[in-house]
Amino acid sequence: MTSVKEIEKDLMPAFSAEQAQVLASVIFKSYDQLVHAADFHELKDIVKELGQSQQELTVEVKELATEVKGLSTEVKELSTEVKEIAVAQKQTEKEIRNLARQVGGLSEAFGGSLEDFAVDLVPDILEKYWGIVVEDAGRDALSVKGSDVEFDLVIRGKIAGKPMIVLGEVKSNITVSEVERFVQTARQAAQGLPEEIRIIFFGYRANREARELIKASGAYMILSHGKIL
Repeated sequence: MTSVKEIEKDLMPAFSAEQAQVLASVIFKSYDQLVHAADFHELKDIVKELGQSQQELTVEVKELATEVKGLSTEVKELSTEVKEIAVAQKQTEKEIRNLARQVGGLSEAFGGSLEDFAVDLVPDILEKYWGIVVEDAGRDALSVKGSDVEFDLVIRGKIAGKPMIVLGEVKSNITVSEVERFVQTARQAAQGLPEEIRIIFFGYRANREARELIKASGAYMILSHGKIL
């Protein structure tokens, strides 16, 4: 910043020493006031800009608060939906369990009825096709590897005077896996019996693969309408 002495020195060539001193003092004071005034105006501008920025920030904060409030509402609505879905899911699971129990009961009842039907029908069919003289027919347990295994159908009788035991598996739908399992079990049971053993399957239907496996195993398939394969 320029001092009074420097201003006075610059004025000396044109004014007397006393005049230069007075003028330097006046100019310095005026300059100092002008500088302070400029600073004041600049400060006012800064304060004004700061105020505008503050207003803009306030608006943005209000907008953000509105968005947060809306988001909060959406979160609450979503939470309510999730709770409703959870309640519905529990109700659905309960209904499925009830349906499973009903189907299970129906399956047991249906299976028992089919087995009873087989006990009544199969002996007559075997008598017709094989000429077997039936002595006993029904559910029975036989020893398989030291354990008692229950068979859906065990028919004891004679063919041409020769003792015969027929072991039967009763299913509404005969599958390949069931054929494999039952043939193996029946053959294991036959190892401890002196009579000739024949294996049959009785049911409403069996797919081609299952029928072919039954035939290849030396077993027989009897359909519910009385046909023997």
